[in-house]
Amino acid sequence: MRAREPGLSAKKPYFKDRRSAVISIAVVAFLLILAVLGIDNNNVRRLSGYQKQASLSRATVESQISERFRYAATLASLLEERDSLQRVLSAFENADTVERQSELYRELEKELAVLQKELYADPAYNLYSPYFEKMYEIERQLIESIADYNLQADFFNRQIKAFPANLVAKRLALVELSSYAVSSALKSRP
Repeated sequence: MRAREPGLSAKKPYFKDRRSAVISIAVVAFLLILAVLGIDNNNVRRLSGYQKQASLSRATVESQISERFRYAATLASLLEERDSLQRVLSAFENADTVERQSELYRELEKELAVLQKELYADPAYNLYSPYFEKMYEIERQLIESIADYNLQADFFNRQIKAFPANLVAKRLALVELSSYAVSSALKSRP
């Protein structure tokens, strides 16, 4: 009779001895740990970069809004009895959040709308019109800057919600960035 060959169902040991099993498992575990650390490091770098880009865009927006408020303050100093405008201008000095800056920007727009309509009938309107023109020019630049910041903030917010970056975001205590909500109104005035 012929000797029987081992069938497909015969079990062969994966490792020739215990030592090779331990070494193989240790190498696989080490590679997994390196992969997890690499992915984590990549997520930290990516999120930090996205946050930095959004911060730079926000700084541009804030500088343009501040410039616009400075022109409005100069205009208000030429006029007398503009308490409501002065209140908005003085409140802006302490505005440090996107929401508060957006709110004060909208209030400034309301005040400037009333002011420009009042001054338009004044024979000395030509003295004030360069201020309104400069504020409109800044507003046009600001629209693009705000759109850029809002886009970057939205992208950052989506990234910190995605897996596995959300784990890194929780560990680093990264919070969602707020978007600017301002209105464009000067272009529709006289």
